[in-house]
Amino acid sequence: MAKGAGLAHAAALHRDGRPAEAAAAYRALLADDPGNAGIWHNLGVALAETGDPGGALDAFDRALALRPDYLHAHANRGGALQSLGRHADAAAAYGEALKLDPALYEIRLREGLMLLASGDRAGALESFRETRAIRRNPAAMGADHPSFSRSSGPKFEHDAAQFRHLAQAGREVERFSALAALYDRAAAGMPDGTDPAPLPDDIRAGLEATYNRALHSREVEEIAAGALHPSFSGTDVQARYRENAPGIAVIDDLLSPAALEALSRQMLESTIWHDCEHIPGFLAAYLEDGLASPLLLQIVDGLRAALPEILGPHPLTQAWAFKCLTGSRGIDVHADSGAVSLNFWLTPDAANLEPDAGGLVVHRALPPDGWAIADYDRDKGRIRAFLDGNEAGSVTFPYRRNRAVVFRSDLFHESGRVRFRPGYANHRINMTLLFGDKG
Repeated sequence: MAKGAGLAHAAALHRDGRPAEAAAAYRALLADDPGNAGIWHNLGVALAETGDPGGALDAFDRALALRPDYLHAHANRGGALQSLGRHADAAAAYGEALKLDPALYEIRLREGLMLLASGDRAGALESFRETRAIRRNPAAMGADHPSFSRSSGPKFEHDAAQFRHLAQAGREVERFSALAALYDRAAAGMPDGTDPAPLPDDIRAGLEATYNRALHSREVEEIAAGALHPSFSGTDVQARYRENAPGIAVIDDLLSPAALEALSRQMLESTIWHDCEHIPGFLAAYLEDGLASPLLLQIVDGLRAALPEILGPHPLTQAWAFKCLTGSRGIDVHADSGAVSLNFWLTPDAANLEPDAGGLVVHRALPPDGWAIADYDRDKGRIRAFLDGNEAGSVTFPYRRNRAVVFRSDLFHESGRVRFRPGYANHRINMTLLFGDKG
């Protein structure tokens, strides 16, 4: 087979989801052309997909020896090192890729996660700040990116309320008071309902310099006495997790009083609630888009140290917060793409109009092997049908401020019925820490 035809054949095998066969085809090509960096790189990608990160690493090293400025080889080498648990080395590999293209925020996020996993919280925080700078810049993301070109009436109402909250707290009073009035007018000009829609030209022009930009950050530093509550017992939590098959445990009083108040202030004052697309009626904030803080990273490290049986093998892979704007709508049934999830709640209990509800329902039935999650919306009917035909049951955890639930990420879960008081400070806020990758 001619070289060009052989490469096309190998690439076709790879595209068709046959990585082992593709790897064999790439190796055959390399026997005749060992100096081809691109084929070495493709071999590494195929080997990684077969579950051979060691072989992949060797292939990426061969590619980089031939072409030191091979961006994708540096990035994928980081992935292989990450799979091997060599977190500091993975961060360094991602750093080499970023020297070639500093605007790759996905790689910057991975760098931050690997720095955090290796114990460098300061370095991780700097990486996450860099990702936010990219994601809040229309010049980097594109002016027509949904984050800058779409919104909803409830999103604008929320932003106006947050600006008023900041002004009342004495933060840039004149500026945030003016912005609150501007965003109230924008809310009135949007279609009814919670679904995001393209911004009308007049609204977009008036908000171009401020909408979904990083306008204010409430710095929350590490707590010298520790971020976890003094009563937190990792031994007890791990025992409950083992006993409550297939892996579920509730934790009351997760954070120390100082940590709880500081994190709550961050959620109220920081303008990080940029995403209204993921679930209509909710806003989301993400680790790489302003959610990261010294305190949050301290909490992550404290949990991994306290729960070695549950979290020890699993570094943090993402963190997010959801804020319910409608006051009555919960998050529908879904699973997370990790190994272990830890959900906890921040809004004061007095905001919850139904104290026995508003929390989390975790279904005990494990999904069948090989179930690939498509996305939040497309999976719901399939999940409901699966759960209706299963008798494993579920566990309901009513809402409590500072309560956490730790569970296997592949367990389907959903919010309980949600009914919270109106008002900016009363929006239900839940945070999720996702550890490890789906096995």
